[in-house]
Amino acid sequence: MSDSNKIEKAENIVSQKEIYTGKYISLKVLTVEKAKGYSQRELIEHPGTILLIALTEDRKLVLNKIYRKSIDEYSTELPSKRIDSNENHLDVIKNEMLEELGYEVDNIKNVYSFYPSIAYSDEKVYMYVTDVRKVKDVNVCSTFSTMEVSLDLIKERFDELGIIDAKSIVGIDYILKEFNL
Repeated sequence: MSDSNKIEKAENIVSQKEIYTGKYISLKVLTVEKAKGYSQRELIEHPGTILLIALTEDRKLVLNKIYRKSIDEYSTELPSKRIDSNENHLDVIKNEMLEELGYEVDNIKNVYSFYPSIAYSDEKVYMYVTDVRKVKDVNVCSTFSTMEVSLDLIKERFDELGIIDAKSIVGIDYILKEFNL
C-alpha cells in the first residue's frame, strides 16, 4: 500500500466543549486536527445498552411494544436496558426480565457487541441470548406492552409487527439465522 492510500488512524483533539450533560447521555463538540486542517466532531457519550434475545421454551421471542417520543410512534423491540458502567450485565438481565417483564432467565449467553451509530455516538450494545419462562404478570404503563411471537411469524410478518429499532433488527436477524429461518 502506498503512503497516499494510508488512512490516518487518529485525529488529535485540539479542544473539546461539553454542550450538555444529562441523566443518560452527554454531548461534546471536539475540534480535531487532521492531515489537512481542522474539523469538528459532535459526539454523544452513552453508557451502553444490554439487548436481550429472550426465547421461550416453544421458540417464541419476547418483544416489547413501546411508545418512543423521539419518533412519536410505537416500536416493537427486543427487551433492552441502558446500563451504568459498574453494573454486572447478568444481574441486570435477571432483574430486568423478572421485575419489569415477569420472566425468569436461564442459560444466558453473550453473543457479541456492536456500535449502532458509530459516526456520532460511543453507545455500545451488548447482545445476549437467554431462555425464559413466564412466572408472573407485571403491571406496566399504558404506553408499554409485552408479547411473545413465534420465530416463524416474525419472519413471515416482520414489517407488520412494527420492528423498526436497529438493535432489535440486528438481534432478530441473528436469532433467525441461528434457527436457519
